[in-house]
Amino acid sequence: MIYETTTKDVVSVFPQARLNNGSFTVTSVDRKDFDYATLEVVLGATDVGLTTLQLQESDDNSTWSAVTNGDFSISGTLPTSASSNTMWGWDIDLKGRKRYLRPAITVGNGTLGAFLTAVFKLGRAEQAPYSAATRNLAGLLTL
Repeated sequence: MIYETTTKDVVSVFPQARLNNGSFTVTSVDRKDFDYATLEVVLGATDVGLTTLQLQESDDNSTWSAVTNGDFSISGTLPTSASSNTMWGWDIDLKGRKRYLRPAITVGNGTLGAFLTAVFKLGRAEQAPYSAATRNLAGLLTL
């Protein structure tokens, strides 16, 4: 089996306009049938730090709680105004986790704000994704 085809990527924060003094709109991920995930947040140009960078989980995709040790303000260091063009991530063992995951990301009050995107990579699937659609891709080239 080719490892790269056993994963599924889900964009949680699509590229969007620079945000200042507010929370990013995020999409949750349904981690059903996957045992492992990584979440990568890519911070582009920024002139302000983040005030929230946290992983949350839910059983029903509507009531959310913080994941223990999943908050950079508690377990790490939050990105600052000097953090332009950096990546931040979580490695997540999904065994025993709730079904839905999402990041919570809030930007502080700066002059221009921050560009940001976030992507989940789900792995260790019970059944490997086998096509562009099951891998959550709009298009796929195999070379």
